[in-house]
Formats: sequence, structure tokens, C-alpha cells
Amino acid sequence: MLDDTHAPPTPPRPETVTAKPGSKPAKPKLDDQGRSTDFFRSVDSAPTGVSVARPRIIQDTALVGFAFVSIILLALPEVLRASAGIELPRDFVGFTADRLNAVLPVRTFLVSFFLTYAIFAYGSVGTRLKLALLFLTKFAAFCAIVDMASWTSWRFADAVWPIHFQQFLVGIAGLAIFPHTVISNARLPVDSGVPNLRTGKSFEYTALMITALIAAIIAIILATVFEPETSYLRSIAILGGMGPGVFLAQQVMGGQLALIGWLRNLISRRRAFSPPVAVMIPAHNEAHQIGATLRAVDTAAARYKGDVRVIVMENCSSDETARVAETTLAACQHISSYMVDTSTIPGKARALNRGLDLITEDFVVRIDADTEVSERAIHIAMRHFASDTVGAVGGLPMPHEDEGLLSKVRAIEVLLRHGFVQVSFGAFGGIFGLPGMFVIYRKGALDAAGGFTEGMNGEDTDITLAMASIGYRNVSEPRAKFYTETPDTLALLREQRTRWFRSLYHVVAHNRSALFANGSVIGNVSLPFTLLNGARRAMMTPLLI
Repeated sequence: MLDDTHAPPTPPRPETVTAKPGSKPAKPKLDDQGRSTDFFRSVDSAPTGVSVARPRIIQDTALVGFAFVSIILLALPEVLRASAGIELPRDFVGFTADRLNAVLPVRTFLVSFFLTYAIFAYGSVGTRLKLALLFLTKFAAFCAIVDMASWTSWRFADAVWPIHFQQFLVGIAGLAIFPHTVISNARLPVDSGVPNLRTGKSFEYTALMITALIAAIIAIILATVFEPETSYLRSIAILGGMGPGVFLAQQVMGGQLALIGWLRNLISRRRAFSPPVAVMIPAHNEAHQIGATLRAVDTAAARYKGDVRVIVMENCSSDETARVAETTLAACQHISSYMVDTSTIPGKARALNRGLDLITEDFVVRIDADTEVSERAIHIAMRHFASDTVGAVGGLPMPHEDEGLLSKVRAIEVLLRHGFVQVSFGAFGGIFGLPGMFVIYRKGALDAAGGFTEGMNGEDTDITLAMASIGYRNVSEPRAKFYTETPDTLALLREQRTRWFRSLYHVVAHNRSALFANGSVIGNVSLPFTLLNGARRAMMTPLLI
């Protein structure tokens, strides 16, 4: 329980401000909310050396090109059937007794996607040709294996594989081929060299196997007893078009794991724990929001029993971020002291690493400058650190209310991703990425992992994965809520999602040694699952077309 008795509040004590030499750029143009018109862009948007900022017209042309290639490939068997009377399957299906019933053009879609991606990839003609050949060769080889297995089953065991089962296997293979080929051939960060000390644990795999078995049994029962209903849901793609059992089982398994994860969180936060903490806030062109962010920190500090020190790492802003931060902090009542450090060396990771050099506390609360933590967020999250095995704790990133349609869509997304999936991963120790908008780190774990990696996207996921690799447990705590700015323009939304998608490949490449290593459940389950989902999201727009 919280102790609501507090000493009379005293203004925080300012510390020495460390300023770097350099002149400020000219004042930028502001939008109707007082923000610089390109406030969301920085050196972190497309890090030099591992990313390329390309014109939007290339992406739009790629989608048109995909539609064109797909139409040609889909029309070809229909034209031959009508003009020459040749009975061809409606997809590139080879050896199977059920080949003419290939209604779902899964292989045609994947071939079209691979060709289009390779054609519009960044690089020379030779590089793009090599990429196309790798995609198609790997995919053709797996299709041949699946079709030959189906033919063998029919020829020697008189057992016909349903075509949708073959298409399901091929679809999963396509999702795996895409990230594998990209990671193997793209210009990505080198391996971090962080030692992988986290080995597989029997209870983690036991939880996965038991919940998977229960989910499979429930799915089979439901698909049998309610066959008309499941067939209808499959036909409208609610349970997936390649068989209801797998997709239904996945949801049932996720529900079980979420319940186990919730119980683990309940046990983990049972003890009070409130040592001194340092709040580190990197800020780039955040004058419009940082005042509210700091006032929310002050409110959260009032509900936390330990000392709360605040360090604002102002990084190459062209607006009044530093001045607003200084003024707001001077008026705060519950933080113990503060510092505003200004820098002319661009990059969020650089600012964060400099902040770590200024911190002597054992725990670091990282908060983005456009984020407002709830009044109990720090208090609740810190309780998990009573266990020495916990390295990082994240919360539930809710959008600000009344910010339009995108805010409502974002609310659904975060409730599913952070309130359900992340908690499910926590059931078997599979959490490897916590959003840097609000996360608390054990500083000893940060130092052991080598600090924040500079010059890549996704430094927040990268550092939590590194801490997991050296043996620390990460926790996702939905009760620790915080509120973030939702993209309110298409330019901001596009930049954000491109950066997030790119970060997945940057992080995996930078932690190659963690993938399929030492029996780790993160390397064997969480990372591959996330890569498959990343590939699926990349294909969503072409799939809708």
C-alpha cells in the first residue's frame, strides 16, 4: 500500500547545466500546434550507413508494379484454359492429387511480392537481380519439397493432403524466406558481440508445450463441433483462409499464456521497493510537449517514496526545448533535483549514453519527451526490481485521448500488443523488447550490456535484448500506464512506421548471436515469431491489393 503522508514539498534543486559549444539554427516554421513542421525527423530517422531515405514515389510505384505483376501471373492460367483448353491449377502447384483446387493464389502472391521487392530494392542492377534469384530459388525449392511430400503421401500411402494445408506450409515458408534473405544480404549493423549467457529453461518450454497442446485440442473440438460456423469464419478470413485449426489454436494458446503472464506479474510486484531513481529524458524539438511531460513526472514523483532526480538531455533542438524544460523543472515540487544538459552532437542514442555518464543511481527511468507517465507508473514498475533477476520493466503506451481516428486505432494496437502479446511473452520469459517511451532499467544491467548502440534504429529494443542475452528478465507491466503522442499527419505516421519496421531488422542483425543460440527461448521462439510477423506486416498492403 502507498503511504500518503508526505513532508511539505520543496522546490527541486537545480544542478550544474552542462552546455556544449555551438550556435542554434534559425527558428523553424511552426505548425498550428506550435511544433516545428518537421519536428519528428532527426538523425535517428534514417541512420547513415544502414538505411537510405528514399522518395515516396518509389514505394507508390512499387505497389502499382506489384498489382501489374500479380494480374499477369493470375491471368496466365485463365488465358491458357480459355484459349487452349489446358487444365492448369490457379496457382504454381506441382505434385498433388488436389492441385486443380488451388483456389487461394498463395504462391502467386509470394512470387509477385518477391519480384516486386527485388525490382525496387536499393542497389545496382546486379544486386537486385541477385536478390530476386535468391528469393525465387529458395521459394521454389521449398514448394518442390512440399509438393513432393504431398505426391509421395498420395502415391504410396493413398492419403491426399488438402491443398489448403500445402498452401499454409508454403505461406509460412514465404514469410520466413523474406526476413532471412533480407538479413543475409542487406547492409545492416554488425553483430554486437554481447555474450549469449541465457540458456533454455525447462519451465519455459514446458509452459509453451502444455499451452500449445491444450490449444490444439480445443481448436480441434471447436472446428469439429461447430464445423459450419468455423467454415464460414474461414471463408471470410476471420480464422484465416488456410484452415481454422491453426489460427484458432494460436488465439487459444495466446489467451492461456496471457493469463500465466498476468499471474507472474502479480507475484513479481508483490513487494514494495523504492530506491532513488534518475529520470532521463532525451529531447529533440519537443518544446510543444516537454512541459506536460515534466509535470507528469513531478506528479509521479509525489506518489513514489524514493528520491527522483530528473536529467533532460536536450539534443540539437532548433526550438525552445531547453528553455521550456528549465522553466518547468524550476516549478516542480516533488523531484529532488534536476539538470538540463544540451548537446550539439545529433542522435538519441548519443544523448542517452551521455545521460548514463551523469547518473549515479542504481535505476534509470527513461522517458521520451512526448510522453506523460501516469501518477503510479514509476511506483508500480519499480516494485518488480525487488527481484535481482529483473533487468528492465516497461509499461502500457496509451495514446492521448481525443486525438482523432488514429488515436483510437492506436489504442487498439497497443492494447493488443502490449496489454496482451507482451504479457503472453512474459509467461515464458520471452520478452526481448520494451518501448523506450517509458522503461526503467537496472543500471548495472545497462552497463554490462554496453549501453545504447548508436547509429541504428531500435536502440530501445536492442538494449533490452542485450540485457536478456546476458541473463536478465524483462517485464511488461500493463498497470504502469503512460500516454504518448499519436501521429496526426500521414508524413509522421509514415516516418514512424518505416522507422519501426526498419528497427526490427537492425536489432536482429545486431544480435545475430542471440538467434537460435544456447536453447534460449528468446532466440528460438520470440525472435523468429517476431520476424515472421514483421514479414507479414510488410506484405499486408500488397495482400489487400
